[in-house]
Amino acid sequence: MLKSARAFLLGASLASALPGSAALADDSVANLDAGGLVLDKNDQIELRAEDVFLSVKQIRVAYRFYNKGDKDLPLAVSFPLPDITGEQDLVVSLPNAASSNFLNFQTKVNGKPTETTLEQHAFFTPDGGQEIEITDLLKGLNVPLMPLGEATAAAIKQLGAEDRGKLTSAGYAAIEGETVTPLWTLRSRFTRQQVFPAKKEVLLQHSFTPSVGVASGVYFDKANLTGESLAQYQRKYCTDDGFLRAADLLTRRIAEAKPGAGDAAADIKARQTYFGYAIARNGLGPIGRFDLTIDKAYPDNLVSFCADGARKISSTRYEVKKVNYTPDRNIDVLILDKHVEK
Repeated sequence: MLKSARAFLLGASLASALPGSAALADDSVANLDAGGLVLDKNDQIELRAEDVFLSVKQIRVAYRFYNKGDKDLPLAVSFPLPDITGEQDLVVSLPNAASSNFLNFQTKVNGKPTETTLEQHAFFTPDGGQEIEITDLLKGLNVPLMPLGEATAAAIKQLGAEDRGKLTSAGYAAIEGETVTPLWTLRSRFTRQQVFPAKKEVLLQHSFTPSVGVASGVYFDKANLTGESLAQYQRKYCTDDGFLRAADLLTRRIAEAKPGAGDAAADIKARQTYFGYAIARNGLGPIGRFDLTIDKAYPDNLVSFCADGARKISSTRYEVKKVNYTPDRNIDVLILDKHVEK
């Protein structure tokens, strides 16, 4: 199972604060985990294989479904995107924020590109109340459903007083001076109807650009990374003693280096990057064969993730192979990256 095991260490780099902790630097960016395909539950369909490739630049997933029944079966297949909420404590990483397809999602069937339908709805949950949908209201006001970004704020500013009041009086948006804060949540998914032929295998593939969180600064040392912050790292990324020692050593080298003193560490600019993949629970039973590949981009980066049986297959890649695998947690990857533009 993908749970507490070892962390993998090669070279050295620098991490900063734990995502969401008080020590985060001002230029930190939060990530959003995207998930896998969701298939309508049916006893005829089995997931024979799932291959997952994870990197900061691209996530690719291939599913091999088999219809063991005697009849062709049309089913709805969906890919849920992460929810986007307007009010955020941190800036959220969106690879293509100006597009409704903000993760650059693409899909193939049996190796050929295919079309999917993007469904998007906006919801608002008042304090202590039940969630309500406000999609039609926003569309009627020509306000984008995406709560983040300049286009949405600009559209709200351009509304007349009466129309702005429809948003602010109900609490859907807050306006203070020139600052506009949408307070609704965007929920998105790509869908398609897929026919699964009887006694045949169907290959479904999708790829997208991950939402990658970033934090910079010198915080990954024994003096600062303690208590609950350390515990969160260990729970989420399985950071072991070797990983922590290497990160602590480099952190202190950078902190103690003086520019112009001839210490190479003085020229290092490093950061922590983190992203995740939410494995879909399709209710189809165990995955017949599960292959996971994680690429850390550069040989001298540090990487940590939770995995049993992971092995190094190249200078930048690690592999996990499972048979009859039932996922019990998402895959979270922490990379301490010193390949930052000077």
